[in-house]
Amino acid sequence: MDLRRATVPLAALLLLSAPAAHAQSTPAAKPFDAATAWASFETLLRERYGYFDRPGIDGNAILSNFAEQARRAPDDKTFIDTLQLVAHNFADPHFVVGPLDLDDWAVIPTASDLFGSFDGTTFRIEEVRADSDALAKGIKTGMIVRALDGRSPRAAIEAITGRPFATLAPTQVDFAFNMALAGTRRRPRTLEVTDGHRRRTVALAATTDQAKRVQEGPLLSVERQGTLGILRIHNSLGDQALIAQFSQALASLADTTTLLIDLRNTPSGGNTSVARGILGHFVDHERPYQVHVIPYESRVLGPPRRFAEYVAPFGARYAGKVYVAGGRWTGSMGEGLMIGFDAIGATTVGSDLGDLLGALSNETIDGSAARIDLGTEQLFTVDGLPREAYRPRLYLPRAERDGSHDPVLAAIRR
Repeated sequence: MDLRRATVPLAALLLLSAPAAHAQSTPAAKPFDAATAWASFETLLRERYGYFDRPGIDGNAILSNFAEQARRAPDDKTFIDTLQLVAHNFADPHFVVGPLDLDDWAVIPTASDLFGSFDGTTFRIEEVRADSDALAKGIKTGMIVRALDGRSPRAAIEAITGRPFATLAPTQVDFAFNMALAGTRRRPRTLEVTDGHRRRTVALAATTDQAKRVQEGPLLSVERQGTLGILRIHNSLGDQALIAQFSQALASLADTTTLLIDLRNTPSGGNTSVARGILGHFVDHERPYQVHVIPYESRVLGPPRRFAEYVAPFGARYAGKVYVAGGRWTGSMGEGLMIGFDAIGATTVGSDLGDLLGALSNETIDGSAARIDLGTEQLFTVDGLPREAYRPRLYLPRAERDGSHDPVLAAIRR
């Protein structure tokens, strides 16, 4: 059973259901002043960005590397292009500088269908997104990537980061490699891979094509397999209509003994009201599900600010056993639901998640038309673990379905 999407607000259509920095529309013109804009941007990051420094990322070094280039930018577009290089060096999918044009790199993980890694020698495909063009064209885990749109992976990574490959930390290399796999916005891609001893070149659709298909499809789908009920959420955690549709779908599965809530296709995140509307069906009293820390409070104001967010009972409570699945395309609020379900006693299952850092804010800076998306709140499990470090309880090296096999279903049936 598919439950269709309600009409969504215009903001939800920005690549697609992406934050403000992802929009293509041109904002009201501001007088451009490169020096003022850089100072405003630098202050924003130092005071409010929750992940300015973390393992493999030196915020001061990144800013120092691009400061002179930004201050000498002859126009706002060149300045924004430079800020995009800065954002890529922070290796954070939540940190996006816009407005974006067709020559900019696709926003990941929303517009991506491949996940790859670099082991120091080889660039390799680690995961292929379910129902993607890459999967349909025969791209498989384990394939070695030789070229992307005619460029070597190293050359593509240098273009994305604006720095020599040898100067980059492993975190930055992996992030930029995954941006390169997604390609530029709305443009088809060419991928050259080695599968064993066979070398082949594969033409792939633009990754935004898949993002658009998901956005135009149902909010969620319902499936029964004997006494197991399955609710698959299709990148709709930012749509308030999902609250009622989830309640309706859950009611149709009230007689099942086991429930799987599938969050493997939620790369764009969402909002906490939708999350609480889902979690509320699985508690009988108020319970904490995630912890927020506001870095600005301690950096600028002095006293630290830390608080727990709670979920209260909402709607009919499901009585059976609950599993919640996540993977590489479980991002932001999807990750929040994973740690939330863990906190209230459900069993989480899947691979590493999307690692979208913190709670997203949309910011502007003085002297430029740039719009900045970045995490200004750090997020933690109720036990104090950073959300980006969380792994599902039933951990799988790979979690994506490939048409003939679903590792999550296999795991919960063992």
